[in-house]
Amino acid sequence: MKARFFPLVLIFSSMGVFAQANDPVIMSINGKNFKKSEFEYFFNKYNNEEVIDKRSLTEYIDLFKNFKLKVSEAETQGLDTTASFKSELSGYRSPLAQTYLDDMEVNEELVRTEYERMKERIEISHILVGFPEVKSNNNRLFPSDTLSTYKKAEQIRNRLLKGENYEKLAKEFSDDKGSANKERSGYLGWFMGLNITPLLEDVAYNTPVGKVGSLVRSNAGYHIIKIHQKKENFQINAAHILIPCPPDADAVQAVEAKKKIDYIYNELSKGADFSDLAKEHSKDPGSATNGGEVGWFGINQMVLEFQEAAFDLKEIGDISKPVKTQYGYHIIKLLGKRSIEGFEEKSKEIENKLKSGGYFIPLYQPEIEKMKIEYNFQKNDAAYQYLFSEASSVYPIDSLEFATSKPNNQTLFTIENTNYTVGQFLNFLNKNVRSPFNLSTEFLDDRLQTFEYNSLYEVKNKSLESKYPEFKNIIQEYRDGILLFDISNKEVWAKSSEDIAGLVDFFNKNKKNYVWDDPYYKGYVVLVRDAATKKKMQKEISRKTPDEAILYLYENYRVGDVSYVKAEKGMFKKGENAFVDEAAFKSGSAERPDEFQDFFLLGKVLKSPESYLDVRGLVITDYQDYLEETWIKKLNEKYTVVIYPEVLNTIK
Repeated sequence: MKARFFPLVLIFSSMGVFAQANDPVIMSINGKNFKKSEFEYFFNKYNNEEVIDKRSLTEYIDLFKNFKLKVSEAETQGLDTTASFKSELSGYRSPLAQTYLDDMEVNEELVRTEYERMKERIEISHILVGFPEVKSNNNRLFPSDTLSTYKKAEQIRNRLLKGENYEKLAKEFSDDKGSANKERSGYLGWFMGLNITPLLEDVAYNTPVGKVGSLVRSNAGYHIIKIHQKKENFQINAAHILIPCPPDADAVQAVEAKKKIDYIYNELSKGADFSDLAKEHSKDPGSATNGGEVGWFGINQMVLEFQEAAFDLKEIGDISKPVKTQYGYHIIKLLGKRSIEGFEEKSKEIENKLKSGGYFIPLYQPEIEKMKIEYNFQKNDAAYQYLFSEASSVYPIDSLEFATSKPNNQTLFTIENTNYTVGQFLNFLNKNVRSPFNLSTEFLDDRLQTFEYNSLYEVKNKSLESKYPEFKNIIQEYRDGILLFDISNKEVWAKSSEDIAGLVDFFNKNKKNYVWDDPYYKGYVVLVRDAATKKKMQKEISRKTPDEAILYLYENYRVGDVSYVKAEKGMFKKGENAFVDEAAFKSGSAERPDEFQDFFLLGKVLKSPESYLDVRGLVITDYQDYLEETWIKKLNEKYTVVIYPEVLNTIK
């Protein structure tokens, strides 16, 4: 029934066009007006040259009226207030709204800056002066907690500026023990844009080679970074041969691995084919069968030792000396080099990384500022100052004490003259604690900006129908379509198949419409093992109805999984079943299957249907049409409909 219904839904419910200037009323139903533009859109769309089933203007206005009557009846019955209706409409609206809500202006300067940084790789070391553990506050920091750390970091940086050795001070003072204990104390490696924390990235790319950057604070502490080199960034395609030598390998395994990799390198030096040796010796199952090729990769996509050896290769075809990593020994061959993709190709990737990295607000700052102007965002500076002063001593998500000295209904900001209070922000804060920041005041600032954005987003979402005519049209289509389906199902479709008494009565009153040109056999075709079994069966079931007889035969003529009877029920006219043709219509002879050598019929030949069940599909379809016609008549009697002919006659 849905397939039969929805073409009409698409026709009628696509009519939601906004009223325009000088747009007169063409029809009203119980005082609710429908404008000329709404009907005209429908009429012109479905009465053009491509439409085969064209109708007159009078027919179209009648179809339009009946459609609106059904929707009005659905509203009268409250179908537009049910939870199922709201849920279904919301399910349509949400993904459609997302296409409008996600179309936001990005901070292109930020995106382009990151792209330019991705074109250059930098080699960095750092000294981390970590924040002391704040046990009572789960390492959540207040501005006062950072002061002593800052002073210590500043002293170390001043010593570096006076010429002291960077690696020596890194080994002595850095709280990043992973980098402090390397062969080069404090060494981090090569990075490019979006590889490191943006705050560190800003300083790194603005610090000259060989210099120490300004202090950078992260959630871990203060960083003192040094820039060793800056080079053009690129991707490479490489192949490798791997001879495993895990960290826990014993002395014998280590010697054997080294001996084998040296043998392979020696063969390559003599001109042996790299691909052949990789296929023969490499133990990397992902690349060995491809001659060792690992594909294209960039900075920080391989383990450090492998990366450094690969990126040090200069010319296509160059081969590295054996390189030791945590996986074993590698020999690497450079197969290709390429620059990173253009800005257009990389911009979406950069946007996604900024969003997932906690920089949603800076990325969409231009759009947020536009929304603030459009929806008349007004900030209460006093409320903001109060929250920040409290956050210097009470961590926002540890306690709500900072809200106790002033009422929570204090206005934080307004959007379109609607107040958003401190209390609403606190509720948001308790449910949305994720933030890239640990410092109390920065955490608070991040959450406040996110709360502002979420509030603006909700207002924008609610205003889509008034802002975008095409959006309103589609939502109106969904809304009216759902209501039309629900009310039609209730009043016509479900009723037509469930109202047995109504079907019987309708059939009896309209039997003349269901006369057959040819007779039908109605009943069972029963296949049996042989003539003797047939005779025995017929004697046993002679006093039973056909349905009782079949049940008896299936219960009594079965041994385990083997059945001595097979029955088919149906209505057949001549030519549709060979057994019926032979026995009922005395035409031809049916071919017997090997396991069933005889048959008989349990039923009768009908010249016309004796019950609505004999023509159930036709009766239900006709009964639906009858119910539809009766229902439309009642709706026209129930509702006051006014059509304005002087407006209708202006339709072209």
